[in-house]
Amino acid sequence: MLKRLRLMGSSLFRLVLLVCAALAVCGLAGPEWGVGLLVVGLFAEILMHLNYIARLAQWLENPRLENAPSARSILWSEIFYRLMKNRKALDKNTERLAQREDRYRRILAAIPEGIILTKKDWAINWCNGNAAKMFGIGGEEDFGRHLFAFVHDPNLLSWFKAGVFDAPYLWEPDASGRMLRVSVIAVDKKSILVLARDTTEQERLDAMRRDFVANVSHELRTPLTVLRGFLDMAVDGAEQGGDKAVLQTQHITLMRAQARRMESLLSDLLILSRLETGSSTKPKETFSLSEMLAAVTGEISLMAKGTHTVTCRTAPILISAYADEVRSAVANLLTNAVRYTPAGGRVDASCSITPDGTVAVVVRDNGIGIAPEHIPRLTERFYRVDKSRSRDTGGTGLGLAIVKHVVLHHNARLTIESEVGKGSVFSIIFPSSSHVTATDEAA
Repeated sequence: MLKRLRLMGSSLFRLVLLVCAALAVCGLAGPEWGVGLLVVGLFAEILMHLNYIARLAQWLENPRLENAPSARSILWSEIFYRLMKNRKALDKNTERLAQREDRYRRILAAIPEGIILTKKDWAINWCNGNAAKMFGIGGEEDFGRHLFAFVHDPNLLSWFKAGVFDAPYLWEPDASGRMLRVSVIAVDKKSILVLARDTTEQERLDAMRRDFVANVSHELRTPLTVLRGFLDMAVDGAEQGGDKAVLQTQHITLMRAQARRMESLLSDLLILSRLETGSSTKPKETFSLSEMLAAVTGEISLMAKGTHTVTCRTAPILISAYADEVRSAVANLLTNAVRYTPAGGRVDASCSITPDGTVAVVVRDNGIGIAPEHIPRLTERFYRVDKSRSRDTGGTGLGLAIVKHVVLHHNARLTIESEVGKGSVFSIIFPSSSHVTATDEAA
């Protein structure tokens, strides 16, 4: 109360002084002069306050005027000061909120999921850039439009209209194979959040995992069926006391071949798993690539048993690499070359330093060749150009997948050139940094 009186003091003092002056004039010059003075004084007081009100209104309407109007009146000076203080606090909070909103928008824009905020009637309030690309929304100029105007898939539109969002909807927006997982969340009574996540890669990996399990099961089923068939025959014969208990030599030979096939498959799977997970802790070593290539070529030549001509041309080359992995990759390339080259064919292996300093290991054959459409998929696990023929040759379908991971582990690259009926050329190009010179070895 005292603070209010202090603020109103000057105005009260002027009013009291005006009344006293009016009474004095009434006594000296007559009541009409006293009333006139009182009216003029009150009018002047009101005019002063109206002037301050007008200045206040002008200041409030113009946000560019930072400083409050000056006032001789203590009351109006206090009013201007408090409004100025509140205005600065409001501007500061507004700026802070704007910065926070901008930060949130930038964060939401960076999220890989598409995010759309709509009203309860599906009118778009806001969306990030990813959602705009997924649904074809033009940006801020389309805010306020109905979301359904951008949904051209009748199945997705029916899902939205059904209003049952317990499970996400898998949406294929075009024929490119891209898959989006769309979810709807009711934020509150007035807002709806639509989330769209690109699951193309996840779906691809899931498909690869399913194919991998199916392929492994299929590859193991045949040898296991053979082994179980002969074992069942032996057991049934033994139980009946007949001669069937004794397995013939050809039966045992076939059982051994199928067991080796399973062993080879499991071995390749273990190698591939180790390469994919990078679980090998062995350091790189310096070794003679030419000697390794010659040794592997000799082993493959013995396995070919004279049905193929297997040659090796090498130059003395030292490289720093993972020797067991390189040996596995080279052996797989040579084995495949022999396997897919008819009897009497030729397989040539070589290693050399290219003009740009890289190290090239090349395996060339004059076999059946590969059609161009199959080449991009050759390094996929269990991918076969001719399934029936591949099984006849005894391959596991993992050789080139192993080669691919060895190449990746060495920061190298694999090139494939082939022509149907004329043969194929597989090349592993190691980076120049893997080449070790005599000076490097001495150091």
